[in-house]
Amino acid sequence: MDGNELVSLARKLYVDQLVGFLRNQFAKYPGGSAEVMTTRPSNPNLHGAHYRVDFLTGAQANESGSVAVELVPDNRLAFAPIEGVASAARVRMERLDWDDVEITHDLTRDMGQLLQPWFDHWYDPDDKRVSAPGQPPPDVIHSLGIYPDALVIDFGTASPDAFWSLITLLRDAGAKQLTVRATRQTPPKG
Repeated sequence: MDGNELVSLARKLYVDQLVGFLRNQFAKYPGGSAEVMTTRPSNPNLHGAHYRVDFLTGAQANESGSVAVELVPDNRLAFAPIEGVASAARVRMERLDWDDVEITHDLTRDMGQLLQPWFDHWYDPDDKRVSAPGQPPPDVIHSLGIYPDALVIDFGTASPDAFWSLITLLRDAGAKQLTVRATRQTPPKG
């Protein structure tokens, strides 16, 4: 399997689980909302403190008694690590959980400024790509965390283009080595 197939499969695996999760949540909380923008100012690593929750039991984040409910996927993509080259950048994929992608890099510049246009497009802070009920999910990321030498992204329902455009952006900014993995531990097999 090549990198394109892995990225597409990781997204499909996650989105299929998210759709089932949301269907169950809407059955329990008919007035709830999916993929709702919130802020988490207590997390200084979140770009702009922006964070989309998978589901809110009420219609809005500030609604009294509304609770955020997050999907923790049961199924994850398993594969042997692969390596490839994107022009001058070496890309190694070790693990790819669509809602928990860590990309380590060797860039030393202001990542917030570099990533702002990418973030604005893929996070869609103006909710231009909000889906109507019953429609396919919007093409948006849920969060972007910026850490020294690493990014942590919940790609949410974004298309594989979000992943590849980020890899291209990092490569074009001068990254020579990119490693893709997850931050969550793999649950033990029971």
